[in-house]
Formats: sequence, C-alpha cells, structure tokens
Amino acid sequence: MYIAAAVRMVAAGMAATSDATLTFFPVGNGDTSLIKLADGATLLIDLCRTAGGGDADPAPYDVHGHLLRELRRDEHGRPHVDVFIATHPGPDHLRGIAETLYLGAPGKYARKHRDAGLVIVDELWFAPRVFGPHEDELSRDAEAFRKEAGRRIARFRASRTKRLAPGDRIRIIGGTGDAAPDRRTARMVRPGTVVRSFNRMDRDDFALLVHAPSQRTRGLRRDTSIVIQARFRAGDDPRAGLAMFGGNAGCAIWEDLIDHSDDAALAWDLLLAPGHCSWAFFSEGPWEDDEPSEKIQALLGKRRDGALVIASSRRIVDGDDTPPHHAAAERYRAHVGEDGLLCTADEGTDQAPEPIYVRITELGPQKDRYTGSGEVRSSAAREVTIMTPKTYGA
Repeated sequence: MYIAAAVRMVAAGMAATSDATLTFFPVGNGDTSLIKLADGATLLIDLCRTAGGGDADPAPYDVHGHLLRELRRDEHGRPHVDVFIATHPGPDHLRGIAETLYLGAPGKYARKHRDAGLVIVDELWFAPRVFGPHEDELSRDAEAFRKEAGRRIARFRASRTKRLAPGDRIRIIGGTGDAAPDRRTARMVRPGTVVRSFNRMDRDDFALLVHAPSQRTRGLRRDTSIVIQARFRAGDDPRAGLAMFGGNAGCAIWEDLIDHSDDAALAWDLLLAPGHCSWAFFSEGPWEDDEPSEKIQALLGKRRDGALVIASSRRIVDGDDTPPHHAAAERYRAHVGEDGLLCTADEGTDQAPEPIYVRITELGPQKDRYTGSGEVRSSAAREVTIMTPKTYGA
C-alpha cells in the first residue's frame, strides 16, 4: 500500500510541495535543532555554537551561516525565527546566543545588528524554574537570555492590549515557583497543554505538547529542562511525525511525566537523546551498578515503526562512560536497531561536518541530506525508505 502511495505522490507532482523538516546540528556535546514547517515558519530549539579547540578537534559547523540561509526575512529585511525555545540554560544549550540572536527591543535593531546578521526572535519561550536556585551559576549567555526574558515580561506587563509585536513576544513554560511571574504577567503554558498557536498564528499542521517542567520538578538545573512532544501533520495524518525533545532532563523527570501521560503523549518517531546520549536518562545510578529504569524502557517501547534516536554529541566510543555514554547507546540500539541511532558527529567528515536532516512526509519521518534552503525535491528524487504503517513498538 505504501509503495503505491509513493507512486501516486510522484504522479501528482509532489515536487511542488514542501515538507516540514528537522535539522540537528553537529555542535559536539550540545543541542541545536531547527524545525521548519511547510510554509517556512521556524522554531529553533536551543543554540550551542562550537568554536573548535585545536588541531585534533573536528571543524566547527557554521550554525549561524546556516540559519541565515534558512530563515525568512521580515518586512524590514531582518532575519527572524518565529520561536526560540531554550530547554535549559546550561552552556551546552546556550552558547553564542549574543553573537547569533538579537537580544533587545526590536525597534532598536540597527545597522550594526544587520551587518552582524543577528536574528530577531519573534516569540521567546522561557521556563523560570530553570533559573530559581541557580542565579549565581549563570554563564554570560544564560544571563543574557534571562535578561531578555525579563525585558519581554516587563513589556507585556506594561502593554494595555497584551498583543505584542514580533520581537517582544514571550511565553512562560511550566510551573513558575515563588519568584516567577504570575498569570497576569505573561502568557502561561502549563504541563499537559497542547500548543497550536505560535507567534500569533493558529496552525493545523503542527503542535507542541508541553510535558515539563512542572511544579513537581526539583533538583539539578538539567532536571528543570523543558520537555516537549512535537506533532507534525502531513497530508491527512495529524500525527505523521512525533518528535521528543527533553534537554538534559534525567531519569526521574522522565519517570514522572510517564506517570502523568497517556500513550498518545508518549509515542515518538524521533527522540533527541537527553543529555547527549547520557546514562542519566536510563537510571539515577551508575551504569556499572544499575539496570535501566523499567519506565524508561517502557517509554522507548512507545516508539513507532522506523523510529530514530538522535545523539547530538561527540562520536560514541566503546568504553566511554561520559556523554555520549556507550552503554546508553547500546540500550537505544536494542530498541531502534544499529541503524536507528544517529550521531551528529558521524555526518559528513571532521573537515566538513553536516547536520542530520529529517523530512516529515506522508510516509513518516525520512532521513535525508541537507542541500540548502529553497530547493524542494520530489519523493522520487529523494532516496528514502518506504515505511510500514506506524504502530507502537514492542
């Protein structure tokens, strides 16, 4: 049936239709992911720019240049991203933002910012719980991000209409805690909410289910990470692709959201391995002494046919007990197979790294090769694997 469907798609002239895509950038042990929807709207999840530390290190990938090629321009000719989500403010998720994103009132965007190629963030997603107990530990980039969130919150508070312009918009994600803004201060998104409106635009082709952080979240900063399930429509299927992002959230956080979620909220085709393929996703204990959590194993069993795990990390080396953790990689492979675990460090070469690029098609998510923005290829022109109907894994 699916082969026949592919033939019909080609015959119908699919070259004129664009698919939603996900791009996972090679940034070492860090996360930078770009979602681009069929109409060109974009969501950037985390931003970690690497510089390369020496002759033995892989060449750094030009994330900023890639974004400038990929992103749309607004009516003033400024590059902009519809939504920026920082899952948590660790340096592996926030590095180089001040050199990439414009942080400030959009009306003050000047020639120097244009010359530097700074990207306007139309709507910022901010989780106050990631900052509460950690103010003294913030990096320069994390402090810049928090300052920008505070500016937008103040702008919202001062607005009579609460309908802010692009570049001022903000959403507060998850439980707030004592020192965070209340409902009157900014738009709130609580755990369990499915968001279908982004940057003041209602959508029927894409949604985000927010899992965490919640009021139950405690512990290390990594455990206050924003956890989301992205839902992509393709054709008549509103769940043609399901992608899970969880920053560096550890085992206990995932166990908690598993306890409070149904099967539909836990299903996945793509999983960005938490903590850069860290063992901390599988267990609170050391890998030598502890078995993976049964709940985490059950979550991995919610995968659908053809599921992929993406390790945004350095190369996975046998015997390595720091992220990326080889034992964690083996556990993933037990669920998705040898070819189902993809590492961003393995794309391209050390001299010419490339991102991992996935399209969401009517046949499900398909790994592809990034060939530059503006080029739309047909299903016939791509070498893709025809997937079987999507079901939950064993």
